[in-house]
Amino acid sequence: MLPVTARPLFHDESAVEQFRKLHRIDPDRIRRTRYALYQMFDSFETAFVKLGEAEREAALKHFDRLTLAVVERHNSNLDGSTKLVLQTPDGYRIETVVIRAETSRTAVCVSTQVGCQAGCPFCATARMKLHRSLNAFEIAEQVLLAAWEARESGRRLRNVVFMGMGEPLHNEENVYPALDLLMSPNAFRIPPRRITVSTVGIPDAMIRLADRFPGIQIALSLHSAIPEKRQKLVPWTRQITWDGLHSALRDIANRPRLFREQGPVMIEHILIHELNDGVEDAEALIEYLQGIPCIVNLIPYNPIPTIGAWESTPRERREVFWRKLREAGIFTTFRYSMGSDVQAACGQLAQPVTQVGT
Repeated sequence: MLPVTARPLFHDESAVEQFRKLHRIDPDRIRRTRYALYQMFDSFETAFVKLGEAEREAALKHFDRLTLAVVERHNSNLDGSTKLVLQTPDGYRIETVVIRAETSRTAVCVSTQVGCQAGCPFCATARMKLHRSLNAFEIAEQVLLAAWEARESGRRLRNVVFMGMGEPLHNEENVYPALDLLMSPNAFRIPPRRITVSTVGIPDAMIRLADRFPGIQIALSLHSAIPEKRQKLVPWTRQITWDGLHSALRDIANRPRLFREQGPVMIEHILIHELNDGVEDAEALIEYLQGIPCIVNLIPYNPIPTIGAWESTPRERREVFWRKLREAGIFTTFRYSMGSDVQAACGQLAQPVTQVGT
């Protein structure tokens, strides 16, 4: 779906090329303008200076700058994360999180849909249901807005994680062009090893993603290696076969790495007290991952105000789970979710569903 805008967007390379020909602009000026915007993260007004004085004025009149508008900004008092509430041209609201790690590395967690249809009961986004998918420009634009936000605090955006609202592989038709834009040498030029796409596990789409974007980081939100339990935690996965998911995971995980820095497949496992954090859960996960090179990322459950029945696994119990995996030779880490005080942590992203004029 194309952006609901009155004028073309500078993100659209074909529209930029038409503008260039119309105004007889040297292609090198276009290249320098795109570099200033997408890699130096200058504003449109500053980047357009590279076009020339007359051409800059023409470009400012010809192109719409952004499709998304920042309507709210929530800064965490715990860790410096920032949650941006963004409004689409048709009035929906989505959330994007700028993550400022203590190491000075800055990442952005982007959304791919308004809501989600995976149905995970521990996730606030799932409570919204699915209303529409974001288009490629709306997805990539979140990265630009996050880069500007990071620049304001003296940081440079480094990593992009597709772990926000929505299931990325339920929106392949727009996520793939967005990835093209993010990795394009004519745009953001972000190395694939610095981009992570998280999915609940859609076997055919996982293979397509790995085929089209070799070198990209893939994360599987597994949450349980016990099939019956996983179907309750990720209801949508009742539509796929357990063996099919395992086969796709094995295929992707055992592919040769293209870059020295490229990490193995990540397995995400949210820990909910006395639900999926017991010894039997750890043992099932160990068995499931035999022969699959990967990293297991254990994620504490983040409380959601509208879901009061569950609790995060206590630290001692988490460490027992972690130790079982490590003793089995599986590299395992803890994810310390950031931005929980502003409802920006894993599973907490959600917005009331209203549209302009409704």
